[in-house]
Amino acid sequence: MKKNLLTLALCFFAFGLGFSFNNLAFSDGVSGGNIKIGYVNVGELLKASKALKAAEEQRAKATGDMLKWYDNASADIQKQTTDAARKNLVKKYEAQLTQKKTAIRDAYAKKAAEIDKQLTSAINQKASDMGYNIVLKKDAVLFGGDDITPQILPLVK
Repeated sequence: MKKNLLTLALCFFAFGLGFSFNNLAFSDGVSGGNIKIGYVNVGELLKASKALKAAEEQRAKATGDMLKWYDNASADIQKQTTDAARKNLVKKYEAQLTQKKTAIRDAYAKKAAEIDKQLTSAINQKASDMGYNIVLKKDAVLFGGDDITPQILPLVK
């Protein structure tokens, strides 16, 4: 019985000690204990991004070109006189269509990743220069913090 009480007491002591260190580490994690929190409206930054607009225009043009290609492929399939010839062309064009869709998707994803990296870098740099320890998306903030979107907008390309 005494052994169980001693074990229980040690567990409570260890928990209390760990909890105390955790609170101490959290409160002292920022110099002086002052935390400066900001937030950004990512949607507004994306609307201002000329690079994103260019990527979307490029994707729209590539999609339009693919649709023209698809119309030509459909016409070519319809011209075939035998079922075997049609089936062979359908397989050929389906493979090409898949390649075209994948190329468009991958090119846009690559551009979007570059834009995301640039945007994150701009936010990090400006927030750091302004002395912010934490920056959140505007959607995640219910109350408090400073909106630093206007200061970051000029940095968005």
